[in-house]
Amino acid sequence: MIRTEVDGVPTLVAPTVGPRRAGLVFRVGQADETLARRGITHLVEHLALHPIGGSAYHHNGSTGLTTTTFYVQGDDADLVDFLDRVTRSLTEPDTGRLATERDVLRTEEHSRGNGPTRDLPLWRYGARGYGLVSYPEWGLHAITPDDVRDWVAAHFTRDNAVLWIAGDGVPAGLRLHLPPGRRTPVPAPTSTLPVAPAFFAGAGPHTALDAVVPESPAALVCAHLLQRRLHKALRLDGGLSYTTAVEYAERGDGQAVISAYADALPDKQGAVLGGFVDVLGALFAVPVTDAELATAVSTAVREASLPDAAANELPTQAFRLLTGRPLGSAGSEVADLGAVTAGEAHAVAQAVRATALLMTPPGGAQWAGYAPAPTTSDATVGGRVHVPTGGGPRIHVSDAGVSAVDAEGKIATVRFADCAVVLANPDGSRVLVGHDGMVVVVEPARYGDLYAGMIDRRVPAGLLVPMPGRPPSPDSTPAATPASRPAGRLWRPAPAWLRVAALGLVTLVVGGAALAYTVAMIAGVAQVRVLGLLGGWLVAGWVGRAFLRAWSAERVRP
Repeated sequence: MIRTEVDGVPTLVAPTVGPRRAGLVFRVGQADETLARRGITHLVEHLALHPIGGSAYHHNGSTGLTTTTFYVQGDDADLVDFLDRVTRSLTEPDTGRLATERDVLRTEEHSRGNGPTRDLPLWRYGARGYGLVSYPEWGLHAITPDDVRDWVAAHFTRDNAVLWIAGDGVPAGLRLHLPPGRRTPVPAPTSTLPVAPAFFAGAGPHTALDAVVPESPAALVCAHLLQRRLHKALRLDGGLSYTTAVEYAERGDGQAVISAYADALPDKQGAVLGGFVDVLGALFAVPVTDAELATAVSTAVREASLPDAAANELPTQAFRLLTGRPLGSAGSEVADLGAVTAGEAHAVAQAVRATALLMTPPGGAQWAGYAPAPTTSDATVGGRVHVPTGGGPRIHVSDAGVSAVDAEGKIATVRFADCAVVLANPDGSRVLVGHDGMVVVVEPARYGDLYAGMIDRRVPAGLLVPMPGRPPSPDSTPAATPASRPAGRLWRPAPAWLRVAALGLVTLVVGGAALAYTVAMIAGVAQVRVLGLLGGWLVAGWVGRAFLRAWSAERVRP
């Protein structure tokens, strides 16, 4: 691998036995966004590629967790043309296509769907940083042309980019039209887990795990060990799972994430969870044998020694360069893997246990020593309490935030100081998501004295996102809810002023009847019925009080 420079952009070049290709990588991705602007990096990628859409050569873009890559495959002229045009497009994004590309991205997201392990990041990190990958691109609905230009100016610069080329060298005439800027550091990790190992119950029968460990060759070998053991126990021996998968991914801050997954039929979910936990327990408890270690090392070395290994490693090396970590080579990686000992692999297994987050089928894994991840808040925000008229949670609203309390006393609180987004739906409902992933849904139509403006005026600037339609309910969308959100039967009352008029009419009729009966008794025309008279006045008073409260609420509604 050769390191050089093109127009101020660090460039890595390695020979290839395959087609000539190149990637321009920027150190910005989904984890750098906020939930209120979730999707802005993906939107920039689409805007930059649109002018090149009719080209004959193969090209594409991808927005990952911490990087955005523009990729091209072809001859030298194709590489020169693509990189020239995409960098020019980045310097002057066509913001006139915002609405069109927004719809394209919404369609892409709808078609892609949610993978079974998509919830793991939000349960570990919450609704920010590395946890944002679990959430829909809600921010697309609020992004403005100025937002796009500011995001491009901050992140799509030559000082925040690395170019890699798989081929004989840098093609003649290659230019990169990028402005100067600064390198963006990787996001600092956040956590919503008070203790580990922990678990949360997913919506399906599958079992999955992720753990954060120090980046090292031993960690990669440990991932191979876990893969072999899960495959043997759940597929070969037990016949319980069709797919068992383990991935090792560098996070860019010296840490790596080991993720594991096993699918299951609904009637086998308990057996798969038990087998999964048994494999983990054995890996944690006993160091691997020399023979098993040799097999895992051999597998890792074989993958690192493929004929085009140097070219295939270029994206990884570019990421390391962008994140300020030392570069490696295929040869040095093979040597490092071969030097891993059983003790080093077991130390990684212990680190996996210390940080493990397990996604289980319904029922959980407390029996295996995993602590439940938080699903409720500790306290409400205080303030005024709003009681629903047709069933549902009690809503607390104050200057500090919003809380929902269900019939069992379970609390979900989002404080404005720790709010990630407030989704404003056309029907007047509001969905508040906290940085800890807690969700509060408010249906003002259920409450006679609660309206959306009471929340909206307290929301910090930039966090209120207007939605084109009602988003999927956080109760039914795992990617949106680590919280047990209080919920009730949906009841939509008549328009507010019609309700006020109805209460006024009932007050007039009942009160008038009670008054007429009282006068008739005094005049001796009607028989004296004390209980009936008292009941009439009580009903009239109760309805009248409700009328006055509803009328007062409408008078102060903005």
